Amino acid sequence: MKIFAFQGFRYSSEVTDRGALAAPPFDQIEDRLRDELHAVSPHHYSHFTRPVERDGMDAYAAAAAVHDSWVREGVVQREESPSLYPYVVEAPDGTRRVSLCCLVAVGTTEKSDLRPHELTVQKPLADRLALLRTTRIDPEPVMILAEDDGSFEAQLWADLDGRAPLVSHRDSSGNVHHLFKLDDEDAIQRYKKTLQDRAATIADGHHRCKTAQLYAQEIGASEGTPATAKLAVLISLASPDLAIDPIHRAVTAALDRDSLAESAVECNLFHGASGAQLAAAVAGAEGPALGVWVRGSQAEVWRLDPSLAPESAPRRARRLSTVLLHHLLLPAAGLELSTATDGTVVYRSDSDQLYRMRERDEVGTAFWLPPMAPAAFAEAVSEGDVLPPKSTRFMPKLASGLVWVGHDAKLI
Repeated sequence: MKIFAFQGFRYSSEVTDRGALAAPPFDQIEDRLRDELHAVSPHHYSHFTRPVERDGMDAYAAAAAVHDSWVREGVVQREESPSLYPYVVEAPDGTRRVSLCCLVAVGTTEKSDLRPHELTVQKPLADRLALLRTTRIDPEPVMILAEDDGSFEAQLWADLDGRAPLVSHRDSSGNVHHLFKLDDEDAIQRYKKTLQDRAATIADGHHRCKTAQLYAQEIGASEGTPATAKLAVLISLASPDLAIDPIHRAVTAALDRDSLAESAVECNLFHGASGAQLAAAVAGAEGPALGVWVRGSQAEVWRLDPSLAPESAPRRARRLSTVLLHHLLLPAAGLELSTATDGTVVYRSDSDQLYRMRERDEVGTAFWLPPMAPAAFAEAVSEGDVLPPKSTRFMPKLASGLVWVGHDAKLI
C-alpha cells in the first residue's frame, strides 16, 4: 500500500480539554445522541460530522461554515508540516492497541490497491459525498488492516517510547484514545518503506472508502493528492489486541429448522435465559458454531461441518461460522446468498437485543455467531476472498476529531 504523511487539522493547544470534543464515528450517532453531543460545546466535532441546517444553510453548508469559523477563531489549527500520527487505544482491562493514522492511497472505484473483505449492504452514499463536495475535508478515519510479521507494530511501539500524547479522549465505553505525532522525515520515509509492499484490507469503513473513490473519480483527481487517498488508521494483523466481535443476524420468517439442521454436526439445547449467555455458549463451542432459535423450537447451540460447504463458498473461509451460515444453512432453507444484502437478513451487534426480538416474535429465526480470531480472518482474506456482509465488528471503534485532513493539505 502507499501511505502519506499529511498536514493535519487538530484542536488548538489553547483549547481546554480537547479530548472531550472528539466524537464517535458519524454512523454511530443517531439523532438523539447528535443533539446531546451538539449541546456539549459549539466546538464539538459532531457539529461537523453530523451537521444540521442552520442560519438558512443546508446541513453541509453549515458544516463548512462551522469548520471555517473554528479555524478563523483559532479553535482549530493546521500543522505546519506533514506528519504521521501513532494512535493508541487503551481498553478498561489494560490492553493497548497501537496503530498509525495516515493517508492511504485508494484511487478510484475502477482502480484501487485496497481490498474489501466483505460484501456490503445497500447504504446511501449521498450524505457523505455531499459533505465531502461542500467542505473538501476528509473528516474521520477508516480502519485498515496491514499484513505484518510484527515488525510494523514493533516499530510503532519503539517510536512511541518516552513520547507524550498530543490529545487523549475517553469514549462512552471507557476506552482511552491517545494520539501522538511523528514529523521527522526520516521516520516518515521509514514507515512508507515498511508498508509499501504490504497488502491492505478494509476492516471498517467500506462505504467511506467508496465515497472517497467516487469523489476522486468525479473530479478527476491526480494520484498522490489527498483527493485520491483516505484518512485511515492502520492496524497490524499481527496485533495481539485486535478484537473481532460478531454481528448476529435474523430473518422475519420462521425457517424450516430441520432443513437448517442437516448441516449441523451436533445440536444441543440452550439452557440459559439471555442473548449474552447464548453468545457465550457459542463462543465456547468447539469448531465453527452457531446459536439458532427458530419460532416453534427452543434455542440451541449447533456445531457445523465445514466439509459440507459448497464450491461457491470462499475457499479459505469455510471454517468461519458466518460463511457456513450464508453459503450452506440459509440456502438449505430456501434463501439465496443475495438475501444477505437485500434487507431480508437483519443484523444486530447486541446479543441480548436479538434475544428479546425473538422472544417477542419480532423475528422468526435468529442466529448468534462467535467472535472471529484475527488469525482466522487473516487466512480467510489472504487470497482476496470476500466474506458475507457484516462478518466482522472490529472493536474498539475509532474516535473522530483527534486529527483530520483537508484536500488542500501538503503530503509527504
